[in-house]
Amino acid sequence: MRPVVAERPPLGKMGLGVDKVFSVRAPAVVSEVIDGEAIIMDLRTGNYFSADGSGALVWQAVADGCGRAAIVGWAMGAFDGDPARIEADIDAFLAQLTDNDLVEAVEASAAPSPAAVPRSAWRAPVLAIYTDMQDLLLLDPIHDVDEAGWPTRKVDEPQG
Repeated sequence: MRPVVAERPPLGKMGLGVDKVFSVRAPAVVSEVIDGEAIIMDLRTGNYFSADGSGALVWQAVADGCGRAAIVGWAMGAFDGDPARIEADIDAFLAQLTDNDLVEAVEASAAPSPAAVPRSAWRAPVLAIYTDMQDLLLLDPIHDVDEAGWPTRKVDEPQG
């Protein structure tokens, strides 16, 4: 199955400020970065996402609690490219993550800096969206559990 690549929203759509910090919408959104590729699953919708290269690095920075300004500054120092393009690409990627309800903007006082990486040419992050396993992921019994987790099944509340 071929992935559906999300189109970038118009730049500035989110009104991203330099002080924005994003938080992964856990526990509904789970992820792992494996061999330079971020695999992200939204357990509410059954969609899963993939981002590699700069996308995986930006995702990891977001998951680690790094703020937008720190991510942009880090990318400008870590990658060769037009600073305005790098900033716009990161804003567009953060907008995609927000539009797909994978992250939310939160208030934070002190955000860490992203990890150092070898300097390389900038390539815009791309978030690929896969919907081919929605039905299977939503059938997973983990969706029918209470706060105690699996295997404790959620008790249906009476309608009334």
